[in-house]
Amino acid sequence: MRLEVGLQGEAALKVDRRPRVGRVRYLNCEPVYYAIEQGIVKAPCEIVDGTPTELNKLLREGKLDLSVISALEYARHPDLYLLLPDLAIACDGPVESVLFLSLVPFQALAGTKVLLTTTSLTSRALIRLLLDKRYRVTPTFIEGIPPSHLELSPETVGVLLIGDEALKAKASKAFPYILDLGACWKELTDLPCVFAVWAVRREFYAANPEETHRLHRALLASKAWSLDNLERIAKEVHGRVGLTERACLDYLRKRLSFDLSPRHLEGLRRFLQMLEAAGELKTPKDFSFIESQGV
Repeated sequence: MRLEVGLQGEAALKVDRRPRVGRVRYLNCEPVYYAIEQGIVKAPCEIVDGTPTELNKLLREGKLDLSVISALEYARHPDLYLLLPDLAIACDGPVESVLFLSLVPFQALAGTKVLLTTTSLTSRALIRLLLDKRYRVTPTFIEGIPPSHLELSPETVGVLLIGDEALKAKASKAFPYILDLGACWKELTDLPCVFAVWAVRREFYAANPEETHRLHRALLASKAWSLDNLERIAKEVHGRVGLTERACLDYLRKRLSFDLSPRHLEGLRRFLQMLEAAGELKTPKDFSFIESQGV
């Protein structure tokens, strides 16, 4: 069975019933999907590209079977999903691709307007927590798609960016004040920050457990191969991202973690507990995973 990449829209999703797997087309997802896309690791599925917010919605509505999703999406709907072990997009310190950029010092944000990208869910909740707990400010948050040229409206002094857009914005040095959400979370909690997880719909897993485990093994194998070949990935994708090859390699090698260890789960649990204390979420009693097969 061949891999189809980039299918989008409801019509494409109904072409056949091979497993439909979601992917964010950001640099931070390359190590989990690259070897599959290149045919190095076999995975009979359709890969559907989208932003984190789009993939959250597609998986929630059953238009995907398995996907990377925002960590907060899982926490909001634990009855719909099961987590895949050992897969996440996380950091244990500065991440460089989840940034709040400001024209004024963070302590001066009270009473100002800031723009939060709608392409992310976890990061929007995290920046609200960090500005409150670290800087004791609550600006007026406006959600929308930031302009690609980053010329904000006159009344807007800050913007939250994620993914490749954040990496390019930092390189442009257009903003004098940059808050790296991964670094700030580390300073606040001394724990990793988990931005995204891989999840499968419970109903799909119940009907297709072996297929789910095959996909899980393929994703893990792709991750393992890619982490041993990051130079090849950086060389191939840096032009698409708009960064130097060295910048891409350093980001993938030094900033990201793709694991979901007990310590990562502790960091995620702390984040969800803070949201619950703020009245924004009911924390899941526990994290529910697909059955272990010794992978």
